[in-house]
Amino acid sequence: MSTTPQFSVSEFTTWDLTFEEDVALYSRLGIDGIEICERKLDLNPAKARDQLSALRDAGLTVTSVQPRVHALFKDFMCPDVDDPDERAGRYRSTIDLFAAAFPGESIPLVAISGIAPGSDYRAAHATARRIYPQLADYAADMGIRIMFEPLTPLVMNTDTFICTLDEGIKLIEDVNRANFGLMLDVWHVWREPNVLPRIRAAGPRIFGVHISDWPKQEPRRVADRIVPGEGAIDLRGIFGAIDAGSYRGAYCLEIFSDRALADSLWNADPADVLTRSRKAFDTLWKERRCD
Repeated sequence: MSTTPQFSVSEFTTWDLTFEEDVALYSRLGIDGIEICERKLDLNPAKARDQLSALRDAGLTVTSVQPRVHALFKDFMCPDVDDPDERAGRYRSTIDLFAAAFPGESIPLVAISGIAPGSDYRAAHATARRIYPQLADYAADMGIRIMFEPLTPLVMNTDTFICTLDEGIKLIEDVNRANFGLMLDVWHVWREPNVLPRIRAAGPRIFGVHISDWPKQEPRRVADRIVPGEGAIDLRGIFGAIDAGSYRGAYCLEIFSDRALADSLWNADPADVLTRSRKAFDTLWKERRCD
């Protein structure tokens, strides 16, 4: 791909802003796309549909969605629902909302595993392989895709029991649905052995990409990400590996931070963070390499 791909921003990056403020800011800055975080939408479905209509009127492309309940089991953002079938039911409600709001656009929704109840990993894996095919079939009927995101072992006590790219790919292979693919978050996988050829090999399964950077002297909190290009991740190599595959979608800026840190990006001017990040992405993309 010779042209710079679509640059998108996850609403998690601008954590303190409202949905309406995100739409206004991203539009003003000329951002290409948005990853909607459903928790910023109104709980009333009718009002949420109005918000999504306003987003469409603003001209922003929805590149992905973070459902309000996006984990199969309990996770940091939704720790108060135990039953995975109930959680899957809430995920189906998100599918319904976005299928109706954006018909025919095959929007991908993020999914993570959550933590294994009682540390019973065998049972958790079996449950995932029971429920995800059902969710994928439901999503396919509604014209929606699902992309599973493996997370770093740093969050295995709060958010995931699937902690490597290979485990994520194995789940996707076992689900075996054309609309069930991979969300590749570079922050979570960059330190894995031989990651570049494995990313290239995963190309056909990639539905989305999250970008940020890892502090050179290590994170001070689990949520301590920085602007792409300012940290330790080999983004030039990773972008080259992704590009060498078949992925041609958006690259979505997803920066989590911690306000307790003096230099937290959540305490910074969000317009400055987005502007710096987009400029850095453009440069890194032009300098990408295929090892």
